[in-house]
Amino acid sequence: MKKTILAMALLVGLSYNGVAQESKQGSGKHPKNNRKEMDASERAKQGANWAEKKLGLNADQKAKWEVAAKERLESNMAIREKLKGSTTPEERKKLHSEAKANNDKFNTTVSGFLTADQKTKFDKMKTEKQEAHKMKMKGKKLEDEKELPDEIEGN
Repeated sequence: MKKTILAMALLVGLSYNGVAQESKQGSGKHPKNNRKEMDASERAKQGANWAEKKLGLNADQKAKWEVAAKERLESNMAIREKLKGSTTPEERKKLHSEAKANNDKFNTTVSGFLTADQKTKFDKMKTEKQEAHKMKMKGKKLEDEKELPDEIEGN
């Protein structure tokens, strides 16, 4: 009798734990969880809201940011689709340079309507993001190098 009650209590406890994990993973409330499902205008609006909060944009600046971001996102989405199907390194290089040109155009447009203080903050954030990306890439390269000898030994 005690074993049956204990088994049932254990089963109920485990089932609640599974439900709690599902609700955390599948909530989809956080914007980063469903970013791929958002279209360009929604992502541009989200970016404009972020810039408003971080850079202190006024309403006019926020509207200009949103328009510039939407244009960049739509252009880059088309490039990403082409990249998924491209096979030659030359084609990939060309598409990457097109995406870089789109991003540079966005940065130029944005810099045109930001105040000096906002430009300084924006440039600092871009630099920090680039540095973080470089460090992340260095970490991946180091991990790949650590894994390489194991693969060689196995052959």
